[in-house]
Amino acid sequence: MSDSPTEAPALHEDESHLEGLDQRLLDALEARRKGDVDAASELLRSILTVEPRLAEPRLELASMLLEAEQLQEAEAEAREAARLLDLGGQWTEDVEPGVLRSLAWNLLAEALYRQADRDEVVFGDPERWNALMTEAREAFQKAAELDPTNEHARHWALGMGPSGAGEE
Repeated sequence: MSDSPTEAPALHEDESHLEGLDQRLLDALEARRKGDVDAASELLRSILTVEPRLAEPRLELASMLLEAEQLQEAEAEAREAARLLDLGGQWTEDVEPGVLRSLAWNLLAEALYRQADRDEVVFGDPERWNALMTEAREAFQKAAELDPTNEHARHWALGMGPSGAGEE
């Protein structure tokens, strides 16, 4: 395995350690659909314990963390998923790579934007607010470029304006 950020994560030649993880992911999705976010989170984290280089469980976890307003944790999971996908580390084959990468960047942008929108940031350090808004705008733009059909990303990439001022 290489630590170089420009190379795709190398999976073990013998990928037997991945056996059963796909079913765990499906079980996590079903648990979330049924509203059992604790079970879903536990299943997703168990997948990442076995293979931390899988982006898809991180995307689902980031989405759940966003819903729970755990924004810094959501940012961390989305950021790592985007990094892995940008390196070519997609696990699933049934989603177009650009679409999945767009989703990761969109989740990262959303986590950043929501952090910037919190009162303690809005009324706090203007440099922190500006940095979060700038990075959120750039992440929405990247998401829109990766998947031009991502209307959410396109809206926010355009709506945030060049200054990151949140104009709509």
